[in-house]
Amino acid sequence: MASGKGGTGKTTVASSLAYLLHQRLKLVAVDADVDAPDLILALGGGEKLEERKIEASEKARVNDNLCNGCGACESTCVYGAIRVEDGIAKVYDFLCEGCGACSLVCPNGAIRIEPYVTGVLVAQRTRHRFVTITGRLRAGEHNSGKLVSAAKEMARERAKVEGAELLIVDAAPGIGCPVIASLSGASYVIAVAEPTPTSKRNLERLVAVARHFNVPVGLVLNKAELSSDYARKLEEWALFNLKVPILVELPVDYEAVRALANMKTPPELNPKARISVALRSLADRVEEIVGL
Repeated sequence: MASGKGGTGKTTVASSLAYLLHQRLKLVAVDADVDAPDLILALGGGEKLEERKIEASEKARVNDNLCNGCGACESTCVYGAIRVEDGIAKVYDFLCEGCGACSLVCPNGAIRIEPYVTGVLVAQRTRHRFVTITGRLRAGEHNSGKLVSAAKEMARERAKVEGAELLIVDAAPGIGCPVIASLSGASYVIAVAEPTPTSKRNLERLVAVARHFNVPVGLVLNKAELSSDYARKLEEWALFNLKVPILVELPVDYEAVRALANMKTPPELNPKARISVALRSLADRVEEIVGL
C-alpha cells in the first residue's frame, strides 16, 4: 500500500484489507511508515509479542577518563555535534552523524564511534488474532529505509511461524528511502490516490518508482466524490497514460472517520456502510490478483 503523498487514506485501506483478508487466509501486516506509524491504532491496538532494537547508525562516544578537554574534536566537527563543557567533550546525539573525524583528531584516543539504536520494531497480535509489525524511528534519526527493511524481515520471520500466506505492507507517504524499501520484493503495489492535481502528480512519481523495480501497480481512488469530473479524468489518465488498472472507487463516507475514532476499520464498525461495501470488493480483487 503506497500513496505518493500523505492524507489519501492509505492506512484506512491497508487496515481494512488486513481485517477483511485475515478472515480468508493467514497474513502478517507491516506498518512501514516508521516516522509516524498508526496502522496498529486503526486495528484497535494489540498484545505485544516482541520488541527488537535496531542499530542503523553510529555515534561518537567520549571516555571521560581519557578526555583532557583540548577541544580538537570540537574544532573538527563540521556538524557542531561535540563541544567541550566543564573541561570534558560532550556529544549531542541529534547532531552527530558518526563520521569519525573527532576520533581521528583526538590526541588521547578518548573518542570511539559506536553503534546507536535508531529505532525499534514491535510485533503485536491484534484482537483479530493476526500479527502486525510496527517500526518506530527515534525522533531526529535517519536510516528509515534500513528500519523498514528490518521490519519486513521480522515480518517474514513471523510469517513462517504463523504459517502466513500474505504480507500487507503499509508504506510511508512519498517516494523516498522508506517507500523504496517498502516496495522492494513486493509482488503488487496498491496505489491510493484522491481526485486532486497534487495526488495525480504524486501518483505519477510513485508509479515510476514501482516500474523501476518491475512491480505492477493498481489504483484505488479514494474520496472519489470530492470531484466527480476530476475523478473521471484522473482514472482515464491513469488507465491510458500510466497503464494502471482501477481496482475500486471509494466514496466520501464519514463512517471511515467514525471508525478511526473508535480504533476500528470501516468494515468492522459498519459492514453495511458504502465504504465498507467498496472495501470488500477491493479485498476480492486483491485476493484474485495475488492468486490466493
